[in-house]
Amino acid sequence: MQPPGIFGRKAYTRRDTLRLSLGGALAAVGASGGRASGEPSASRPSEETVPVESPIQTRMFWTWDHSTEWKLNCPGAQTIGACNYYSRTTEWFEEDYTRLLEFCGRHHIDAVVIWGLLRDHHGGVESAKRLCEAAARNKVRLLCGVGLCVYGGVYYEGDSPYSLDLRLQKHPELKAVRASGAPLEFRSRVYGNRTYYHACPSRKENQDHVAESLEWLFKNVPLDGVQIESGDTGVCECKLCRDRRRHPVGKFSWEDMALLHPMAIEAVRSVKPDAWIVCETYSHPEPHAGPDEHPGFGGGKTAWADECLAGIPDGVFIEWVYDQLGKGVPKRVWTQAGNLDNTRHRHIMRAHLGTYWAGTRGEPALDGIAEMARESMVHGADGLSLFGEVSPFHTGAELNYLGLENLGSPANPKADLDVFLREVAAPLLGGESNARDYLRYAKLKHQPSRIPDGLKAIYSRCGSLPPQAARRWAWLGNFLASFVYRENA
Repeated sequence: MQPPGIFGRKAYTRRDTLRLSLGGALAAVGASGGRASGEPSASRPSEETVPVESPIQTRMFWTWDHSTEWKLNCPGAQTIGACNYYSRTTEWFEEDYTRLLEFCGRHHIDAVVIWGLLRDHHGGVESAKRLCEAAARNKVRLLCGVGLCVYGGVYYEGDSPYSLDLRLQKHPELKAVRASGAPLEFRSRVYGNRTYYHACPSRKENQDHVAESLEWLFKNVPLDGVQIESGDTGVCECKLCRDRRRHPVGKFSWEDMALLHPMAIEAVRSVKPDAWIVCETYSHPEPHAGPDEHPGFGGGKTAWADECLAGIPDGVFIEWVYDQLGKGVPKRVWTQAGNLDNTRHRHIMRAHLGTYWAGTRGEPALDGIAEMARESMVHGADGLSLFGEVSPFHTGAELNYLGLENLGSPANPKADLDVFLREVAAPLLGGESNARDYLRYAKLKHQPSRIPDGLKAIYSRCGSLPPQAARRWAWLGNFLASFVYRENA
């Protein structure tokens, strides 16, 4: 089954195309409430020379509720983690995501995934419904992150029969186990000291619960879709699972995905046939060539992965991890052997750029985003996903988000970073040469000895710039200064 229009080329009007190249100017309005006097306008490409098709068709934000902070100057924000407790209020949760969704609506971000969407602590179903309304107002699709065997299930935290953790506490016989027979548990290492449980994917009771939970979710919350994961924090090694699997496992199992994802997709489509469904692979599409039998998170595709993907129903998004490309010794590259087939599925590349998972939260990561866009277009992925947890008040995040919008769009179909700097970043930063300098100075994070001299140049130019451009340069100066600050120095 194929949701209506999921493979259709997005129809960009000429007006949309021009607006994409004006993303920087619009971002200035969004971040400040209006254009500062004297701030230059973004340059406009000729209508006659701009293509109307977008090589990158889909753009998404991936978020955890506990680390998303778009309503600033409120306590309780967290900066990294998976499975953390939630430490803000219902009001701030809704305001964080309302602001995020409004930004997405202005900047061609098509969908937002929220992990931890359903928690008693921030309003449960009623709060989720209000966010669905905000998403609809802004013409953005809201997707719930759902762990099928771990990560809390449909109802992430609270007194609900659809809370996976609560269910496994009540029915310990349904838990996944290690080879020793001990329960398979995952302990959050960043915030708090909570233990999370895994469900055995081979148990019929757990499979039925996956389907029932997803049907309940789409009957009770007007979501646009779901991102599903089978889990990447360990696999069940009970006799049922060992007998079922034919291939090696690591922290995750392709065969577990092949078992559970079709069940989950069928359940979602039984209620909402046109739902956007994103299936996480934890892998890069380049075939695995390492010495280990099963790669870790972000490693290459195993030899049996395509066999597993063949059983995934048509019309869903297959999500891949980009982070490991270009790293390692020798450098990992994406070859034609890793080309993606769009006949039955669409493909999304996801990266942890601009986060503490892969650097520093909110840092400019435009080189990596541009490379990901170009490589994706060459090898058959037409969707991109970035973390969207940091407010665009932080200029590094703002530029990353505008890069997600522009790179591979009708205004920049080759994902050319020079085009982005000239058309989008320059109006925000005081001109094209300033935009290039901005990225160059941002890289001083990796050269701390050069930061003090860089700070002199950064702060000295603030006085000659329009207010909003100066604010963005001041942000960069403060960001870099944080790496060399010593009290009384």
